[in-house]
Amino acid sequence: MSDPQKAYRAYSYDGVRQALAYELIEAATDEEAIREAEAMGFATRCEIWEGHRLVAELGTERRSA
Repeated sequence: MSDPQKAYRAYSYDGVRQALAYELIEAATDEEAIREAEAMGFATRCEIWEGHRLVAELGTERRSA
C-alpha cells in the first residue's frame, strides 16, 4: 500500500528573500517533495513547506529532510 499524498509548497526566492513564485507539489514523503522541487528547477534559493512546517531549504547551506 502506498503512502498517502501530502500537499507541499515550493517557494522560489530572489537575492533579497522576496518570493518570486511558488508551486504546489503533491508527494508521499519529504524526500520525494525535495526531488520534485529540484526537478522543477527550484534547486536555487527555494524553501519547501508542508503546512506550517519548513521541510527543506535548497540552494543554501542549511538543508533538511
